[in-house]
Amino acid sequence: MAKVISLSAKNGSVSQYGRLQRDIAQLPTSANTKVRCADGTTKTRGERLATVPDIPTDERASEIASALAITSILGFCWVAGVLDIKEITPYTSLASIFIVAVGALDNFYDLIKFGAKTFAKDAVGDLPKELPLSLGSGQLTGNVVKGFNRLIQVDTERECECEAAAFFVAYTLGLPCFSFQPNALEAAVMVAESTQGDNNLDPLLSNNGIMKILVWLMAPVAMESMKHPQLVQSDPREAGGFLSRLEKSNLINKEDLWWLDEGPQEKEDMLKWAYAEADLLLRRQSTAVTEITERLASGAATVGDCVAVIENY
Repeated sequence: MAKVISLSAKNGSVSQYGRLQRDIAQLPTSANTKVRCADGTTKTRGERLATVPDIPTDERASEIASALAITSILGFCWVAGVLDIKEITPYTSLASIFIVAVGALDNFYDLIKFGAKTFAKDAVGDLPKELPLSLGSGQLTGNVVKGFNRLIQVDTERECECEAAAFFVAYTLGLPCFSFQPNALEAAVMVAESTQGDNNLDPLLSNNGIMKILVWLMAPVAMESMKHPQLVQSDPREAGGFLSRLEKSNLINKEDLWWLDEGPQEKEDMLKWAYAEADLLLRRQSTAVTEITERLASGAATVGDCVAVIENY
């Protein structure tokens, strides 16, 4: 792929490949180094990291587990009721009532406290301000709902948005990869191959190269978080997984992984910086990303069609 793109660039077929590399601000090596931000202000590394949004959290494992647990319990209760297993039916009824009660308590505890305080304070007294296991905050039932969204929801447009963002970022940053669905393994292999002597790849084991790959891995996350409160199609853990793969690789010299000497905070800063850069890049280039999304959503677009949007063919 690198060879084909290189030849295409030489004969003038492509001109936008890698064009936006200079638009990516590199993470300063010192916390006191100042950088010029997109809003025109100048801030130190620490000041900028304090103002950019945090990387969205991903709790898909617990969300899916919660949804499957509730589904299993209710399904068992239903089967026991249909088969009229008298030895089990009383327990299944209790289980169903318990689930409904916990759901009501988790979502309406504030209303219950208000009612008890207003109409039955003498009989009930003051209810606890907070309940164990975060009950009353909606978090427990929220996890279940989010889990069902992951298992049931099919959103083609959202998927195409994430793929369009990843493709656009990879192409304009000059990454020769199958870029629609970024993952840590492909990114780590690409870095390892770029360190070999006989190849057509630019060296990626550098501040600039690693940041480009992190921005690519964060592109779907930034795109999805712009429009949705919950991440479904993208996974923010891929970027951290990429760095971890490099640390464990036998093909990479550990002395070249500069962030290991700086401690775990350096890695966190790299990931947050890359997320901020991906978000900024996609907002600046929203028109092209939207057009690529529309072509992907049509179901008939090829890689060439996506390239044509970026190259303005």
